[in-house]
Amino acid sequence: MKKREIKYRTKKQKEVAEIVRTVSKDRAAALKAAKKILKEGKETNNAVLIGAANYILGLIEFRSGSRNNMLLSYSLKAVAMFNESTDYEMVVRTQNLLGIAYSAMEEYPLALNAYNEALNVLSKHRIKQYKNVIANNMVEAYSLLGDIERAIRHAERTVKDIKKTKDNSYSLLAVLEINLSEFYEMTGRYDKALEALKEVKEYLKHDDRPIDNASYLLRNASVHYSMGKVKKGNEYADKMVALLNQGVDSYELHRDYVNIALKQIELGEYDRADVIGEFLWKYAEKTKMSLDQISASRVQVAYFDKIGEDEQSLKHYRVLNESYMAREKELKSSQLVVQKKTEALNKEMQGFIRELQKREKLLEREPLTKLLNRNALSKVMNEFVDEAKEKGKKVGAVFIDVDYFKQFNDTYGHAKGDECLKKVAAICSAEENANVKFARYGGDEFFGIVYGYTDEKLAEMAKRIAKTIASHKIAHKMNPHGGKVTLSIGVLNMDVSHGGSLIDIVNYSDKALYHAKDKGKNCIYMFDRIKHEKKKNEEEYILIK
Repeated sequence: MKKREIKYRTKKQKEVAEIVRTVSKDRAAALKAAKKILKEGKETNNAVLIGAANYILGLIEFRSGSRNNMLLSYSLKAVAMFNESTDYEMVVRTQNLLGIAYSAMEEYPLALNAYNEALNVLSKHRIKQYKNVIANNMVEAYSLLGDIERAIRHAERTVKDIKKTKDNSYSLLAVLEINLSEFYEMTGRYDKALEALKEVKEYLKHDDRPIDNASYLLRNASVHYSMGKVKKGNEYADKMVALLNQGVDSYELHRDYVNIALKQIELGEYDRADVIGEFLWKYAEKTKMSLDQISASRVQVAYFDKIGEDEQSLKHYRVLNESYMAREKELKSSQLVVQKKTEALNKEMQGFIRELQKREKLLEREPLTKLLNRNALSKVMNEFVDEAKEKGKKVGAVFIDVDYFKQFNDTYGHAKGDECLKKVAAICSAEENANVKFARYGGDEFFGIVYGYTDEKLAEMAKRIAKTIASHKIAHKMNPHGGKVTLSIGVLNMDVSHGGSLIDIVNYSDKALYHAKDKGKNCIYMFDRIKHEKKKNEEEYILIK
């Protein structure tokens, strides 16, 4: 059968998409909206709503520059909740966010696994969105693992793909070309680095993100410094500092800040390096994170070493050493956290999914008879028809009506009527298996959907149900058929491989049931669809004896 669907309404999908778009603009509003969705998801046991809320919360953490365990927790929960969803775009987005979370904890192989999972879903379901964004994240992961040549190949291929599709992804193209300029510089290909930055300049005409502009200036400064063009490098560095003073201070650029500051110190541009060093130091004091402390301390050590202030240099060497030791502990701790967090969340999510499935099954059941309700029946019918079309099998239906049921209720009361319906339901339930499912269709009507049975086998089942209820000898003095409860049954078995819909199945089996009732009740008739469609006045209804 098809994969279990856990969808949420289109209206809710649009609401989630709108919240995601507002994360960068109004985090407080996005946080409030995410908590509201999370509450609704928990109250209704809706896994997808819970997953969407965790995805938004994780996105808020990421956009806030957070690199803590919360980003990982939200990402893992979002991935787990969308695991059984058919909203494949959200499956991709949650896996991508998980990759980002792993990267933030320097677990780059795990990040690549998450990105590859996302790409596999994209490929399998032919989704065109997000591919290039994920490819760029993979480029970064490869570079941080030290595999620069592979990073270059992936970046070049992604740029080529985007240009070929002409989808105007200027911001993404800018990021990719900026990354390429860094890789080219690292491998001594300065001309190619400048070519990449020339492309970035064009993209920035359509891209108003301050961080991309800052990154463009940083990269230009770095390449020109590496080429020995100090004056030109200073021009770009000074423009970057002007943006820095306007509040463009994403931690994503800190490696570049350190790189520029160290080059300026080496070139004797101490005042310029001091400005960047001061910014990094204040940032580290604010975040209290060892990585930020290391970045700031590296610049301070190099600066005081170069100007000959040994006492200050030694002081910062100590801070740098302490920061490295703290980072080593953090890495060991984070690896343990990743492992424990993943195991704990997997256990938690498995329990939640089991509980969700149990509740879903309860929601699919009609309270009195414990058979499927109409909505659940439609879902099963769809699955049976799809499977039958694929494998060339028949789909059957057994439509049951309790004879003279209104008179039964009028005579014995509704409580006895409910007991009668429960006995009929129990008999139907006893016939159920992977290929046979019954539902209470409404009132005193029951509907069975059957996959892959022969006409003979289907007829035998209908006779067995009628015979079993008769054997219970439930008193019904208003029933002329022996003063006991009897059934009228309509049966259909049709080949759907060359046409035939759910409506046809219900309509034709209903015709058979109506015919059985019209013939005096307490009987079974099978509707012959082929004779009906040939319209040769042949008997369309076959009595099952």
